[in-house]
Amino acid sequence: MESPVRIENRAQLIYLLTEAAELEHGVMCCYMFAAFSMKQSTSEGITEEQVAMIRRWRGVVMQVAVQEMVHMCLACNLLTAVGGTPHVRRPNMPSSPKAYGPGFSLELTPFNRETMATFVFIERPESHETEWTQGENTSLPSLSAGNFSDIFSSERRYQTVGHLYRGIEDGLRYLAQKYGEKELFIGPPNAQIIDRYFSLPGLIPVTGLESAVRAIENIVEQGEGARVEDEHSHYNRFVALLNEYDEVLKENPGFVPGRPVLRNPYSMFPNDVHDAAGVSLIEDPVTIDVCNLFDGCYEILIQMMGRLLMSGGETDAQLTEVADMTVAFMIDVIGPLGDVITTLPAGPSYPGLTAGPSFRFSRDGQPPPHMGAAWALFIERLKEMSAYCGLIQGDAELKAVLTQVRGTLSQYAQQLSKWELPVN
Repeated sequence: MESPVRIENRAQLIYLLTEAAELEHGVMCCYMFAAFSMKQSTSEGITEEQVAMIRRWRGVVMQVAVQEMVHMCLACNLLTAVGGTPHVRRPNMPSSPKAYGPGFSLELTPFNRETMATFVFIERPESHETEWTQGENTSLPSLSAGNFSDIFSSERRYQTVGHLYRGIEDGLRYLAQKYGEKELFIGPPNAQIIDRYFSLPGLIPVTGLESAVRAIENIVEQGEGARVEDEHSHYNRFVALLNEYDEVLKENPGFVPGRPVLRNPYSMFPNDVHDAAGVSLIEDPVTIDVCNLFDGCYEILIQMMGRLLMSGGETDAQLTEVADMTVAFMIDVIGPLGDVITTLPAGPSYPGLTAGPSFRFSRDGQPPPHMGAAWALFIERLKEMSAYCGLIQGDAELKAVLTQVRGTLSQYAQQLSKWELPVN
C-alpha cells in the first residue's frame, strides 16, 4: 500500500491542486498528439476497414482528451474555491522525472502500441500500481513522514492519479475541520467555469466540501474508474483499445496505424526543457512556420480558457461567447493544424519522418488578468495569426488548411471586436 499524501495547510493544498491541473493539461496534450498522428486514409497504406477502425480509435483518444480538459478545469475550480489561482500553464515536454509523482514522465509520442500502453499506465487504478513501471523515475524515494510538517508548500509523492486526488480529498476534509468549511472555501463561486458555459458533463462549481468531493469523484471515476466498475472510464476504454490493437497485430504483425511522427518535436528548443537528447528539432522551413502557427494558436486558446476560469468583469453573454469560441477553436483551428503538421516533413536529418505539434508554451503564456487588456490582446493576436497564415508557403493541401484557418481566426477577431470593452 502506498504512503498517504498528507496535507496540513492551505499552501500545501494549493500546491497539489496546481500540480493536478498541470498534470491534467499535460496528459491532455499527450493524448491529442497521439490522435493527430493516426493515419486517416487508404493512401497511407491501410485498407478501408482499417481506416474505419483507426477512426474509431482516434475518437476514443480525442474524447478522453476532452475529458482531461474538463478535469483540468475542475482542478482550477477547486483552486479558486480555496483561495488559489487557476493554473493553465504546464512545463513543455518531455517533462522532468521530478516534475510529478514517481512513474509520471510525459512525452509527445506518436500512436503505436508502446504509446497506448503508456496511456493505460497513466490511467491505471490505485489497485494496479504495483503491476506497472514506467521509466527510471519509479525509483524516486518517497518523502519521509518528518517532511510533512512544513509550513510551506512542497512536493508530495504519489503513484497514481487516484492516489493524488485521494490525498487532495483527505486534505480538504482535514482543512474543513481545521479552519471551518466557510473559512476554507473563501473563493468567489462566480469566478469558476461551469457547464452553463460549457456543455461538458461533470463541470460543476465548487462552493463547499460536498461539491469539492463530488468534483474529485468526477475526475477519479471518469479517469481510472477505481471507485466504480465503469466500462466508460479512461482506463477501461484504453485497455479495450489496446486489447483490440493486440488482436489486430496477431493477425497482421506489420500493421502500422500511426504516421512516422517524431517524438517531442519542436520548431525551436523550449527554454524549460533541459534534456536536449529528448527533443527533436524540426528543420524543414515550411514545417517550422506551420508549427509556430500551431503553437501561437494553442497559446491563445489556453489564455482564453484562463479568462473563463477567472472571469473578472465579463458578463454572462461575454463568457458564453468566449466559451463557444474555445470549443470551436479546438475543432476548426487546433484540429486541422494538428492533423496537417503530422503529414509535413521534419527535415533532412529525419528521412522518412514527419513533424508533430509541440503545444509549446512561451515564457509568459498566462491569461491577462484585466478584462479590457485581455480582450484587446486576443483580438490583436487573432488578427496576427490570421495574417501569418497567408505568409506560409506550401502545397495545395497545406494551403487549403491554412486558408480555412485564416478565415476562422479573422472571424473570431471580428466576433470579439463587436463588444464594447472597459478602459483599464
